[in-house]
Amino acid sequence: MTHVRDARPADAARLAEIHAASWQAAYRGLISDAYLDELTPTARLAWWDSRLSRVPSRWAVLVTEDRTGVTGFVTIGHCYDDDRPDKGELYAMYVDPRSWGVGWGRKLLLGAEDRFRTYAYPDASLWVLRSNHRARRFYEVGEWSADGAEKQMTIGPDIVTAVRYLRKL
Repeated sequence: MTHVRDARPADAARLAEIHAASWQAAYRGLISDAYLDELTPTARLAWWDSRLSRVPSRWAVLVTEDRTGVTGFVTIGHCYDDDRPDKGELYAMYVDPRSWGVGWGRKLLLGAEDRFRTYAYPDASLWVLRSNHRARRFYEVGEWSADGAEKQMTIGPDIVTAVRYLRKL
C-alpha cells in the first residue's frame, strides 16, 4: 500500500537517488547525454539535505512511500511567474524509473493538488519540457492544460523550451 506524506530530513539520500535516476531516464534524448551521465545521487544529496532542513511556509515536499521505502517525490509552493501572483506552482515531480506506470505519480499529483487547496490557491501551474511528450500526456490525463506560455531554460549545456500547464483547483 502506497501513501503520500511530507518528506523528512532522513529522506534526503533516497530523494537524491530518485532525482538522479529519474532525470537520466526521463530526459535521455531530450538534453545532453554527457550532462545526464554526470548526475549522481552524491551530487544531489547536499541540495536535498539543505531543502529538507528548511522547508519554507507554503512550500512542501511530499513523497510516496510503500513497504520498500520512498518511491517518488513532488515539490510545490508559491508560483514565481510574474503573471501569476498568489497562485501555486508544482516545481518538480519524479518517481523512481523502476516504478513508472504503477500509479505513484498519480498519487503524488493528487497529493500536490490537495496541498494546494490547503494553501487556498485557486489554481496551480507547472513547467514541462515541450519535447517531453510522456510527461505532457501524464499531466493532460490529470486535467492540466497547456496555456500557451513558453520559456527558454538552460539545463547543462542545452537551451530548451518549456511550456506551462495550469490546473483549476
